[in-house]
Amino acid sequence: MADSSLHRTIVRSVDPVGPGDLAAARELHARCSPQTLRERYHGVRDAEEADRLLPHLLSPRFGHGVAARDRDGTLAGLGHLLWDGEGDEVELALLVPDGRQRRGVGTALLRRLLTLAAGAGYTEIYAVTSPGGSGEHGLSALLRASGLTVGRYPDGETVVLCAPLAARPLPAPLDPAAPVP
Repeated sequence: MADSSLHRTIVRSVDPVGPGDLAAARELHARCSPQTLRERYHGVRDAEEADRLLPHLLSPRFGHGVAARDRDGTLAGLGHLLWDGEGDEVELALLVPDGRQRRGVGTALLRRLLTLAAGAGYTEIYAVTSPGGSGEHGLSALLRASGLTVGRYPDGETVVLCAPLAARPLPAPLDPAAPVP
């Protein structure tokens, strides 16, 4: 019999993150399998190597980061919008530790990031992941479940998933004091 608790969300809030969250983000990396880290960071070998990327990812100069926190305040996942300053598209990236997957964390992060991207005027999001793995399949399913039309484009040793935001109604603004559905 399947464990129905896996389908209940563990997310208490989704909040902005920045350089002050470096230690918590490193702890989150430590809870990820090497495969999960490779799919998110495109080939890193381990948490130590992934940790070196965090100062860049947590800097507001390069994008906007959010963290899903569980009921006791622990980071349950990280999400980022990464911009390069060109065009009307923005890169979306999510990281949820293996033990927190399929519990609403990625959905909560994605909802917040889509709201931020649309509010900032972006018309398309894209995500880069490893082809054929759980990262590609999970992210593609998550994007489609959010009402997006997803295109898949192989790019060397990665695959790029693209989705126009115009085809999706803008979600209602999230009340920071309200629990995340």
